[in-house]
Amino acid sequence: MDDPRGLLLTALAQRDKEMPELVRVDQYMRGTQDAPYIPKRAEAEFRRLVARALENWLPLIVAVVAQSLRVEGYRSTDRPEDLAAWGYWDANRLESRQNAVHRAALTFGIGYVRVTPGDTGPAIRPASPLSITGLAEDPDSEWLEAAIRTIGTVRRENRKLERWQVWDSRNVTEVLVPDGDHDLPGTWTVGESEPHGLSRCPIVPFRNRYADSPDTMPHELGEVSPLIPIQDRLNETTLNQKIAESYSAFRQRWATGISIPRDPRTGRPVETFRAAVDRMWMVENSDVKFGEFSQTDLTGYLASREAAVKAMSAIAQVPPHYLLGGMINIGEGALTAAESGLARKVHERQLMFGESWEQVLKLAAEADKRPEAAGDASARIVWHDAEARSLAATVDALGKLSTMLGVPPEALWERVPGVTSFDVQAWRKVRAETANYDLAAQLLTGQHTSDVDPAAA
Repeated sequence: MDDPRGLLLTALAQRDKEMPELVRVDQYMRGTQDAPYIPKRAEAEFRRLVARALENWLPLIVAVVAQSLRVEGYRSTDRPEDLAAWGYWDANRLESRQNAVHRAALTFGIGYVRVTPGDTGPAIRPASPLSITGLAEDPDSEWLEAAIRTIGTVRRENRKLERWQVWDSRNVTEVLVPDGDHDLPGTWTVGESEPHGLSRCPIVPFRNRYADSPDTMPHELGEVSPLIPIQDRLNETTLNQKIAESYSAFRQRWATGISIPRDPRTGRPVETFRAAVDRMWMVENSDVKFGEFSQTDLTGYLASREAAVKAMSAIAQVPPHYLLGGMINIGEGALTAAESGLARKVHERQLMFGESWEQVLKLAAEADKRPEAAGDASARIVWHDAEARSLAATVDALGKLSTMLGVPPEALWERVPGVTSFDVQAWRKVRAETANYDLAAQLLTGQHTSDVDPAAA
């Protein structure tokens, strides 16, 4: 049995290095970002402008990719129907929960899914890297050697204790760690180890990308961390624009050669000139002069913001029109070309996450005592096709595949945009029922003939 104390010590050391940046990424995604520069003696009005200048673009970047990732089947290469292990997907409501896994991996660079035997079947639960830290000698290893999970805190004898679960290849163990004593394993309380029922660590990592260096931190592989500097630049530009709008984006008038009367009761200056469409300003002194200051041109601020958004779009491989709009009445070919970078990125993430989902379902089959499904090397994840294509053009292309190349129509149904695996199953059922009805009608009318020619017999 692995030593829970040693595993936890190693994992906590790794976690203490990773958490500051993971927390920072989480704060930026939630809108708690570094504010632009504020003078120490700034007034409340200026501070309100700073608060209004924070525009959070990062969740949109993650959402564009995450919304194109949807698993809709688990099939073998020689079977069009979903395998029996797909039942675990529906039982654990992963149709909706899968999005949390994909968003975590995209945001933080890594996400996790925990698989454990349950009373009514395998339990599959998504988990954030803020609560789980995985251990592996090889950072790119297919399976984790161990993982730790925080499950809150308790108070005993006026001491705050952190509760940790240590998952190794055979057991799960709870360890109580005094708050802040991550480097003092002698103060920890190790509980009884319980078998988790699987042959390996039951926590599966979902990597957004594989690391290029062993020193690479998880957040560096996510979609958010590289965009934080651009997000800060956008906030500064927006603040400068708000300042210009508030103080110099309108024409201010000036006058010389006049004295401003004051209220005899309050001593405050009395405004003598009010601008209106039906008012005229007149003075008796010929030496009085009126003029106005020109307003600040906001074009430069708007162009700077647009350039920063386009830079964010290029780095994230998200088409600019997802962020800025402005594409109206464009052709299908132009739209496909504009989204080609996003399509390639989505396909890459499907390859990465698909392998992990296959591991999850194989672990679930093992937890359900079904070794044949757990060892099925031909099973694969089927993804929903989210590419922007015209329905008419797609159906026309699929029809030509069937008529010109002889591809069976049933094999092409799932490639129709918007069609789910449930639709395909319903169509197959209707096709089978229709075929049976036609055969019965032929038998009743005497039109059905045997495969064997009576004359030849």
